[in-house]
Amino acid sequence: MKINKYILTFSAAILVGSCESYTEDLNDDPNNFIVAASDLIIGQSQLALMQHMGSNNARYAGIFSNTMSGADRQYLTLNTYSPNRANYDDMWGDTYLQGINTSQLIINDENAGDLVKGIAKIIQGTLYADMAALYGDVPFSQAVNPNEYPNPVYDPQSDVVNGGIALIEQGIAQVGNTSISAGFGGNRLSGGTWAEAGHTLAARYSLLAGNYASAISHANQGISSRANDLVTQHGTSLENRNLFYQFIIDERQDYLKANEAHLVNLLDGTSSRKLNTPGQQAQYDFYFIPDLGGEVALNTNSDGKFGMTAPMTIASFHETQFILAESKFMQGDEAGARQHLNNVRTDLRVQYSSDAAGFPDSVATGTDLHLQILEEKYITLMGELVTFHDLRRTRNAIGVPNKQGAIGASNFPQRYLYPQSELDTNPNIPASLPNFFDPTNLFTTY
Repeated sequence: MKINKYILTFSAAILVGSCESYTEDLNDDPNNFIVAASDLIIGQSQLALMQHMGSNNARYAGIFSNTMSGADRQYLTLNTYSPNRANYDDMWGDTYLQGINTSQLIINDENAGDLVKGIAKIIQGTLYADMAALYGDVPFSQAVNPNEYPNPVYDPQSDVVNGGIALIEQGIAQVGNTSISAGFGGNRLSGGTWAEAGHTLAARYSLLAGNYASAISHANQGISSRANDLVTQHGTSLENRNLFYQFIIDERQDYLKANEAHLVNLLDGTSSRKLNTPGQQAQYDFYFIPDLGGEVALNTNSDGKFGMTAPMTIASFHETQFILAESKFMQGDEAGARQHLNNVRTDLRVQYSSDAAGFPDSVATGTDLHLQILEEKYITLMGELVTFHDLRRTRNAIGVPNKQGAIGASNFPQRYLYPQSELDTNPNIPASLPNFFDPTNLFTTY
């Protein structure tokens, strides 16, 4: 497996010098460390989490979820549902090597403290569960043991999601009440505590697994305010800018737009919303700006969602409330579900400087309430991977249309494709390769 070949090289580089000899310490240079401490390499795990949630994965998800549009070159092929397996090589490899494997080095480190190990488990569990949500069956039980398993098996999607949740829960038990900024968050991440962020992440994947009781339990301990959202941190230097901004402005201008995107139609009034929202123009202006020739661009201005220094959300108060709303609805508690939906609406009034007339509360019941929850989440969490998860998980209950001119689009997009690198190197890749429109096992019913 290509991943494990990289892991062997990476591990050797990190751990070189671990063997003792009689010359130990003879020529040590204190300014040139040989063994990387876990509290140093945890930053790599965090960067991998940021990249997984805010880079190519998120951009692809935005196109497939019809909140964004591919407008040029290979991104235009994404817009027409003509993906190439090689497109997924780096996305797959970076998550496994830089995120999952680096976290495992920390987890295995006998000298690492509980806090850094706990953070590593939360990150690793999140990445495992998210990879399974995107691809279906993926390496898990043998994924980070290259000496024994150079070609790891692909574990069932549900096992990987539940295994990821278990890792997050173990991490929560180890991080205590440490704040994200104090717990090796540094200048990469910010928010409330690692524990509450972990609970929201565990709630997310419990919902994906259809375990509503677990989703509610974790969400009740999750992120309690927008001020405590787990978000990325960015600056003005070239390599430290918002990842969407880097792609749209610094790297691939005109590749990613929002032309004819369903979300644009919902917010500009072309398509009607499930929950009437007279104040949605402010939301539209935060997400989008007009571009040359009548096109619609993502808002990369300083006050826009994708501005140079704008944070990207990894887990949030809004998502926590949506998880509670949907889970309670599915368990028959409509009053509780409606209250959590309206908690978001109340917060949106603050975010967009509106009164209740702009973002009125829901008074819906039954199916109308259910669809309002799902559509409001689709709109509010724009730019996040979870929107793509939700559309597939709910069998596209809110009716997001396929892209115009899409090739062979008899169904809504269902998964990312196993990368060419895996097909070339790992004989344990599933023999019957699923295609773009084949539902993953976890999302076949709702």
